[in-house]
Amino acid sequence: MKVLQLISSSGYYGAEAVVMSLSQALLQNGLSSILGVFRNSTRPNLEVAEIAQAKGLSVEVIPCNGRADRQTWLSVREIIRREQIDLLHSHGYKAHVYAHFAARGTDCRTIATCHGHHTRNSNKGVLSVSGVKVWGYRKVERAVLPRFDRVIAVSDQIGSSLRTAGVQAGKLAVIANGIDVAEFESARPATDLEKLKGRNLAIGLVSRLVQGKGHEQLFAIVRNILTKCPNTTFFIVGDGPRRQLLENLSHQLGIAQNMFFLGKRNDMPQVYAALDILVLPSTAEGTPMSILEALAARKAVIASNVGGIPEVISDYKTGRLIEAGDSFALQEAILSMLKNADLRRCFGKAGHVLVAEKFSASHMAGKYLAEYCRLTNIARASTATA
Repeated sequence: MKVLQLISSSGYYGAEAVVMSLSQALLQNGLSSILGVFRNSTRPNLEVAEIAQAKGLSVEVIPCNGRADRQTWLSVREIIRREQIDLLHSHGYKAHVYAHFAARGTDCRTIATCHGHHTRNSNKGVLSVSGVKVWGYRKVERAVLPRFDRVIAVSDQIGSSLRTAGVQAGKLAVIANGIDVAEFESARPATDLEKLKGRNLAIGLVSRLVQGKGHEQLFAIVRNILTKCPNTTFFIVGDGPRRQLLENLSHQLGIAQNMFFLGKRNDMPQVYAALDILVLPSTAEGTPMSILEALAARKAVIASNVGGIPEVISDYKTGRLIEAGDSFALQEAILSMLKNADLRRCFGKAGHVLVAEKFSASHMAGKYLAEYCRLTNIARASTATA
């Protein structure tokens, strides 16, 4: 069996980490897939291709010059024919659109993994130029997803939104994200972060710096937290278009001296090892990789009750689950964890057990492999010769 994974990347974030974990785990199961990465004309964003190549995975870089670049899907079709691809697996709305057109007229089966929400009313309000492009892709995506042979949601809630968007229940399956647990459970803390935090406890928010991740909500309560727990450091990990705005906000609120913007990091296992608590007060999510990774590192987690998060965080069992937008609940949860090391250890331990059992990369890959075999009618035992 030959599989082409297809992704248009905006950096190395959750979906990219999923594709990487999946590709590596499939390789361990005897199936070598090719990773197709779009090289977008304005923002190439080839980090995932570079990391994959460094790990010894097969990579195809595919030029893409806009929203309706016919040559892009023709290039994907050429890979399908040249490499005799049995199954095209797309990740993200842009990849779904191009995958649909590329596979038409071939014998290649198609599977799409949706990492975010897909309701019909998900794009409201005034749109920027980039927002208009995303809206355009989303609109076409909603038209093509029902034509895929299989559509995968990364959480039950996303599965529900896909049904609302018109995907037939018979074509839909839910497969949770998975990670390489071993990579995070044994890492040592990053030296630079250990120096920054000193004797303080460290709270981290790991995400793209975009709207909806809860940065402002966290920032608004930091001064209250520091009043009661002054020996606290905050690490904002990730990059994005709102970085300057958020840095300015930290100065306006008088919390900049306790808050460090770390940008993108290539040593995330070491970053998690330096944290004491991870917070993610998002308003919408799939199954965030940051939560899985933090739990794999045995770290306490506080997160919003949205998307696939409740499937990972059980309140007072594997962490704290709060309602999105409830700043008081977020503040109280943070303060209770800062003051109770036993509670942090208990949540971290229980979360690690859960991730190791249900959210490992091998567990995820096994489910995808079963779907691949079902779609292509190629027996699992024969994949070893692919």
